[in-house]
Amino acid sequence: MYKKILVGFDGSEGSQGALLQAIELAKQNDAAITALWVRGTLPHYPETVDEIEQEKEATDLFWQKLKRELQKTASQNGIKIDSECLFGNPSKTILEYSERGGFDVIVLGNRGHSGLWGRFLGHTADRVSENATCSVLIVRPRA
Repeated sequence: MYKKILVGFDGSEGSQGALLQAIELAKQNDAAITALWVRGTLPHYPETVDEIEQEKEATDLFWQKLKRELQKTASQNGIKIDSECLFGNPSKTILEYSERGGFDVIVLGNRGHSGLWGRFLGHTADRVSENATCSVLIVRPRA
């Protein structure tokens, strides 16, 4: 049923749950997985020139950490996970990347919020589920 799975991964608890669900789908369907992290844009009005470089270095280090985590999870589950990092608005970038790549399903985590907000989808998951041209699986944390 699914041959190409795109999972949004930012290292959060919700995205870790989405990754594990994507791995199960991949194993059941002999499918390929690509994990995508969408990093935000650099500051529009930095106070110093160094601020841009510091932000870039911090995001590069974070991306390296995410890739190590993905490789470890892939190894533990005996599966290959491709990874990609893009700049932009998370919802829009995920949707565009999914269409260009011909993905069959997008798997996203729903960030846990307390109280009333816990009943609603996260902003990115909401936007993606409304506008995707393929199936979207939103993984909620287990109680």
